[in-house]
Amino acid sequence: MPGHMNRTKASKKIPLALFGLGRAGNIHAGNIEKNPHCRLKYLVDEDVERCHRFVEEFMSEAVVVKASEADVVYNDPEVQGIVVTSPTFTHPDICLKALKAGKDALCEKPVAADMKTTALVYDEAEKQGRILLCAFNRRFDPALLNLEERVKKGEVGQIHRFKTSSRDSPLPSIEYLRISGGIFHDCAVHDIDECLWIMKELPTQVHTMAHCFTPAIAELDDVDTVSITMKFPSGAIASLDLSRLSTYGYDQRTEVYGSKGMLLNHNTTPTGLHHSNGSGETAQPIHHSFPQRYAASYRGELVHFLNLIQGLEEPRIVKKDTLLSSHIAEACEESHRTGQAVSLSYDHLLTSPPAHEKGGTTDVGSVPMEQDANAVATA
Repeated sequence: MPGHMNRTKASKKIPLALFGLGRAGNIHAGNIEKNPHCRLKYLVDEDVERCHRFVEEFMSEAVVVKASEADVVYNDPEVQGIVVTSPTFTHPDICLKALKAGKDALCEKPVAADMKTTALVYDEAEKQGRILLCAFNRRFDPALLNLEERVKKGEVGQIHRFKTSSRDSPLPSIEYLRISGGIFHDCAVHDIDECLWIMKELPTQVHTMAHCFTPAIAELDDVDTVSITMKFPSGAIASLDLSRLSTYGYDQRTEVYGSKGMLLNHNTTPTGLHHSNGSGETAQPIHHSFPQRYAASYRGELVHFLNLIQGLEEPRIVKKDTLLSSHIAEACEESHRTGQAVSLSYDHLLTSPPAHEKGGTTDVGSVPMEQDANAVATA
């Protein structure tokens, strides 16, 4: 984002607007209300009753606006940033209008349903000199941040295997799944982004096997159980294991195995408490769903966005990162539908290095809204 580091530190709370009070929207809206460095000025959704319930619960001063009347938000010069958590098909229009109005945007993935439109929205952000941050929130998870740093320091040596298990809990509603974009672009894209971020290389080939055990999901021409294998130029192999339904909680694990050892990010529980007696040992169930498991990630993501608005950090996720993950997700879906391995080419995408190859955050000295203990405390 040329020139964005020349911005000035805010002297008062940064006014934000949120579009879409759904699953992710409730998390972001709550975090905005709780963060001392910003305020929620507008809450935009067609379901105004749901918005008013939120306003009442949080004793918020946010103005509720129907989506069809959102021009009031774009035309308000005080609003510095927007958070987009509405259905995917609405993302490009909202982001483009906001960027053209001189506002920065934090957008839940995907930015758009196809790569051409995604690139167009990023190009508009570049043209306007604004921030467009795609919300790959695992990059802000304290455990994964630590894992990535230790891999980068060489603690596992040359990487041989990378594994993730991502099993959803509870089963999302059919209404949500109908507009989700499918398991590859709704779920697998997170694992792919995490893999690229940690591995620091791009796969040359992917192979997918998948099945659907849920008839209602099959009717959507989607699947609920996926296994993805990716081969890398170094010889490393990645395995991504996904499911739409875990009956025992939100199962999220990462393993990086190499020539010097292994790093493993286990599932976490609300308190970490274990009980041992003569009958053995018991533990609390793992987190129920993504709002609990990635609570710290969502807080850290908002902190990063606020710092970007002020020019205090470089973006951790840029156009190239988003397009690469989408490109690979498309190849994984193609492999599933054809039953064949898919070879990958990146010639049309690799004109500049992704954010993770540029070193991530810039050292800017004293940052008032850094990811402090409150921002990254375990959920």
